[in-house]
Order: sequence, then structure tokens, then C-alpha cells
Amino acid sequence: MQAFFRNLSRLFKKLWNRFSNYHNSKKRFIVYLIVLTIVLIFFSMVKISADINGDGWGNFMLLSGAYIRSFIIVALSLLFLLWWNISVKFKKIIMQFFSLREEEPLVDFIFLWIITSVFMGIVDTVSIAQNLSPRIFMTRGAIFAQLMLMWGLVRSFVTLWMNAKKTSRRTKILNIPDENTSHRQPEIVNHPRKPMNHLFDELDNE
Repeated sequence: MQAFFRNLSRLFKKLWNRFSNYHNSKKRFIVYLIVLTIVLIFFSMVKISADINGDGWGNFMLLSGAYIRSFIIVALSLLFLLWWNISVKFKKIIMQFFSLREEEPLVDFIFLWIITSVFMGIVDTVSIAQNLSPRIFMTRGAIFAQLMLMWGLVRSFVTLWMNAKKTSRRTKILNIPDENTSHRQPEIVNHPRKPMNHLFDELDNE
């Protein structure tokens, strides 16, 4: 047991040192992913009462068997996002396997979009059932999870848009010298140097 706790403490220290070296924006996003994982997996999403008076509540989480297929998709997506943002080795393996460049906002946006699509499908189904039966209620955890997912999507989209603008500016700057050189080359071809042999004709006549 002591060896297990030592290895666990070393792992936490390693992760903490790695986390402390990240910039503030990445730190905030990693904390956001951890909180989102806790809310989506361990908070109840739906409440169903035994009768109309509200006696005998039944809470249903995403972790429960009722949402097992949605839970698998959400859990794998969250695990990928966490490992993608924390582990450098995992990121290199994925980039080499899929021939990707290091476009973190694009990957973050795609997987957050997948999680949001799955979760919104559950929310819409609960909303339809809530209109049909007064015994079904959506919990505060589900509302909080929706707000967190929307904030993450907006944040990832804005970051992706800003990186795209920076990349386009860099390509414009790199293309400027090529255009100048292409304009200069025809001038050199159209105006060749004149031969200088005629300068010595007078000396030969003398």
C-alpha cells in the first residue's frame, strides 16, 4: 500500500509541475474540463417523482444505466480532451497518426461539439417528457451543464477564429518577398547589360 501511495503522489506531483508550466489560458481550460467532467458524470440530470405531489424522488445521472450509450460517448470525449490538453506524448501520437498540426482550438471545439450534441439530445427528450407528465423535472445540474457547454463552445470558437487570423497574417507576410522578386526578374531579362568592348575601340585605332 505504501508503494502505491508513493507512486500516486509522484504522479500528482508530475501532473502539478506540468500544469504549473502551462500559460494561464490553458490552465483555465484544463480546470474547466475537470469541473465539466464532474458535473456531467456525477450530477443528477433528471428527477422523476413517484406521484404528482412530489413524494419519492428518483434521480437519474448520466452515469446511470438509462443513459449508458450517451455516457460512453461523453466519457470518451472528455477523456480524450483531458489527455490531449495534459499529455504531450499523447498529443504527438495523435498528431502523427492522423497527420494533424498542433491546432488545439480546433480539436477542443470538435469534441466539445460532440459532447454538447449528445447532451442536448438528452435535454430535448426530457423537455418533451416534461410537457407530457408533471412528474418529470430537469435538475439544476443539467441547467448548469448546459451553460458550461455553451461557454466552452464559444470560448473554443473565439480562440480558433483568432488563431486563423494570425495564420492568415503570417502567410501574407511570407508572400510579400516572393511577389517582389517575381517583378524584378523580368526587368533583369528585358534589360541585359551592354557589352563594354566598344570602350577599347579608340585605343586600337591609335
